[in-house]
Order: sequence, then C-alpha cells, then structure tokens
Amino acid sequence: MRRGRGQILVVAALGIALVIISTQAYVLELNRTTVSSDYGCFSDHVLGIEQGAGHVICASLVNVSLGGASSVLMDNLDRWEAFVSGDHTFGWCDLNATPASQPPYTEGIRLDWGTEGEGVSSACAEFTLNMSGRGLDVDHQFTVNTTTLLSVAGSYVDLGGDAKALTVMVELQVDGGWALAGSITLEYMKSAAWTDPTGLGSYQEQDYGNGTYIYTFTDDVPGSPVQIRAQVYDLRGVYVRAENSLGEG
Repeated sequence: MRRGRGQILVVAALGIALVIISTQAYVLELNRTTVSSDYGCFSDHVLGIEQGAGHVICASLVNVSLGGASSVLMDNLDRWEAFVSGDHTFGWCDLNATPASQPPYTEGIRLDWGTEGEGVSSACAEFTLNMSGRGLDVDHQFTVNTTTLLSVAGSYVDLGGDAKALTVMVELQVDGGWALAGSITLEYMKSAAWTDPTGLGSYQEQDYGNGTYIYTFTDDVPGSPVQIRAQVYDLRGVYVRAENSLGEG
C-alpha cells in the first residue's frame, strides 16, 4: 500500500479524532441541561467521561507518533480535566489525570520502534474522578491504555548468486486484539538504501483480513541477512514501524 494513501489516512484520522472529542464534549454539555438523580443517567455520564478520556489519549498518540512532542498528551489531558471539572450536573466534580511515568513510559508515551521485529506505539494515563452532591459521593479510578503493536518476520530462499525469494509476514494488534491496518509500507535494504518492492514483477501481497499480511517477492540482494522494514498506520491514524533481519529459511 503506497505512502500517499497513508498520508491521506493520517489527515483523516486526525480530523476524526478531533470530531470525536468535540462530540464527546458536546454530549457532556447537553447533559448539564438535564439534572437528574437517576442512577442510569449518572452511569451514562461517568461512562461518557471515560470514553472522552480514551479519545483524548488516542488523539494524542496519533499526534506524538507522527512527530509531535510528548507534552501534547499532558496538554490535552489538562484541557479535558478542566472541561469535566467544570461540569456540575451531579454536584461538585473533579477529574485528575496522571500520565504513566514508569518504564517503558515517559510522560505517558511509549514509542519503541525496534530492529528485532517488533514496534510499539502506546499512550497510558490513570484517572481519578471525584463527584459529590445531589445524593452522590463517588471516588472512581480508571486507567486508559491505547497500544498499537507491530510484528515483522520472515525468511528467504537462496536462488543462487545474489538472487533471493523473500517472504515477509506483518502482523498488527490494537489494544490487545488483532486489527486491520490503514496503510502499510514495506521496504528492504539493497545497496545501502531502503527499497520499495512493489515495482517488482514478482511482488505479491495477501491480506488475511485479521491483521496478518504476507508479502513475497524475488530480487538480487547481496549478502545475508536481508534487512526489512514495515511502516504502518492503524485505522485510527497511529503510526508504528519495525525492522528485522531475515535469514535463509
């Protein structure tokens, strides 16, 4: 899948993330006009706050994975805290967000794009929601973790000389489940430069529809092992990449 498509998907994903967050804020704003002590209404309200927090985490990860500063996450969380804490539909309300700080996270962000077949883009924060008044006294804690995990593996068959038949498997997971990719760019190292195999007459790709993609192609590639790289955007627009070394198999 070509880079142009990936760039279009990133722009679209950023737009969608902003729309989702704006919609979430609008829904909470509407709730302010309907004061009710009904437990179901209150539960929906808390769920809306959790979902909004998830959208903030995801949109921030999209931004940072594309080169934005890690501080974007805290800036966005500060805004979400201020918005939620200003809502007095059910009485006094206070939301506090703490980005994950223990390794492998820094400022709530983990970008680990490895050279041994695995890449991770992740954002994580813990939340404490306190609400009191109108017959309610709530101390609710929850964690939001959004993670895109990429795995790249494969091998080649020696056809004689420098000729090699390569097979590459790319697997993608989002938040612990198998997920489809929005865009994949596969490359291999040839003559000290990353090379796009899609122009080769032998190039084939197969999408299994479950987050697994198989690529095969043949080319003259001197030496061993053969370095490969996959750059992926998931359907949310989060970017992740991974490299690996393919041996003869």
